[in-house]
Amino acid sequence: MISIIKVPNIPIIKSVKQFYFSLENELNNLIMDGDILVCAHTPWSRVNGPIYKIEEMVPSNEAIELAKELDKDPKKIEIILQLSNEVVKIGRNVIITENKAGVICANAGVDESNAGLGYALGVPEDPDKLAREIRQFIKEKLRRQVAVIISDTVGRALRRGAVNIAIGVAGIAAMKSEIGKKDLFGYEMRVSEIAIADEIAAAAELLQGQTNEASPFILVRGYPINFEGEENARLLNRPKNERLFN
Repeated sequence: MISIIKVPNIPIIKSVKQFYFSLENELNNLIMDGDILVCAHTPWSRVNGPIYKIEEMVPSNEAIELAKELDKDPKKIEIILQLSNEVVKIGRNVIITENKAGVICANAGVDESNAGLGYALGVPEDPDKLAREIRQFIKEKLRRQVAVIISDTVGRALRRGAVNIAIGVAGIAAMKSEIGKKDLFGYEMRVSEIAIADEIAAAAELLQGQTNEASPFILVRGYPINFEGEENARLLNRPKNERLFN
């Protein structure tokens, strides 16, 4: 049976030291070998960046022109551009970009919620590295063998509503291949790959929430950790030559 467990008593984290202290203190009597820890990126980004004070931003010419087109604050547009590898599409008051973590999403994943008034957060540039560091910390401090997923919430093309996805993984393969396996009727699967890390992140979102839940750390227990694949969340991002929509 799979269980989803909220890690309680997480304060508003104000430093990297407090981030790791909260992990150690609150997980110590809760986390078990084989658990999957899903961490929202926001508390880490809030204390380690990328975080921007909006009023201090100096818009580039590109940001100013886009802001006019979209009727948005050019300072906020500048943050989006700084955190993007490329602008994919512009329209309907939104910018779709590929952010520094390789995820295609609205506004490069820049978020003012849970950032603090007057600030905006971006996603870490290397969430896989962050996941590895957290996993190693838990191994050393708590003597537990676990997997770690760094999550973010994004919209989906042609679907309403937002969903949690994995932007960083460690100790678990991001995807599970079903190629070569047979279904109930003997049909051999040819292209089926399951985005395991995304599905676990989405399950965690049921307790993580988006507003004032103060639940950035969620444990998923009972799912068999799959090492038959690569610990690399960027594999979940389609390369340009496979994109159907641009």
